[in-house]
Amino acid sequence: MQTKTLTRMGLLLAVLIGLAFAPPITIGFLGVPIVLQNMGVMLVALLLPTRPATITIGLLLALAALGLPVLTGGRGGIAVFMGPTAGFMYGWLLTPLAYAGITHYLKQDSWVTKALGMTLGGVLLTELLGAAWLAATTNMTFVSALLSVLIYIPGDLLKMALSVLVVQQLTAVMPALNSK
Repeated sequence: MQTKTLTRMGLLLAVLIGLAFAPPITIGFLGVPIVLQNMGVMLVALLLPTRPATITIGLLLALAALGLPVLTGGRGGIAVFMGPTAGFMYGWLLTPLAYAGITHYLKQDSWVTKALGMTLGGVLLTELLGAAWLAATTNMTFVSALLSVLIYIPGDLLKMALSVLVVQQLTAVMPALNSK
């Protein structure tokens, strides 16, 4: 890997960890909080090539598995990979792959393509995996788990739009970022 890619990976890993310190927004009747860390995952997928983006997110999850408090709320340890939020983290790991596949299929590079790719790959896929895991680890059916995570879609779409806007502005100011 090139030095610039490794540097970006390290910087974006630091951003991911830093976003863990933003307090979660808890909705009383759901056990899964709204967090800003998944916006960092979107930024990673948008700013890095697929493989380095996946590795960066994997490093975050590996640090969490080792027990470091790098997830929202200072969580870490292997137990978080068995709890009700684990499906969302697995979705994070697939976000760069899904985003790359969608944008490759659309064969153009615009904010619309980025928004569509991140909506499908970073929001909907993550929500589906989160709902499936939630259903598997609780007494909920898949349909009720899916309905319960629908409340997160507007916030995640807002985070997606903000991520795309930030990346569009960054690449306008620093065109070298556009060459992943």
